[in-house]
Amino acid sequence: MRAERIRVTGLLSRGSRGFVLSATEDGLWVIDADGPLDQLVGENVIAEGTIVGLDRLKADWIGIASASGRPGEPA
Repeated sequence: MRAERIRVTGLLSRGSRGFVLSATEDGLWVIDADGPLDQLVGENVIAEGTIVGLDRLKADWIGIASASGRPGEPA
């Protein structure tokens, strides 16, 4: 089985199942990440990673999104 990689953008919050990304176009994702995410809670972020369940994303990169939703562009 091949894992699908995706990139999603949205608001990061903390929920009962862990960190949750409310994606602007792709619904809700529970985020699994190796590093700390507390400093990003409440921020619009971009997360890239592998889908590992119905609504779970194993993120290998998360960063703050610009106003356009594209990394590197001015807000």
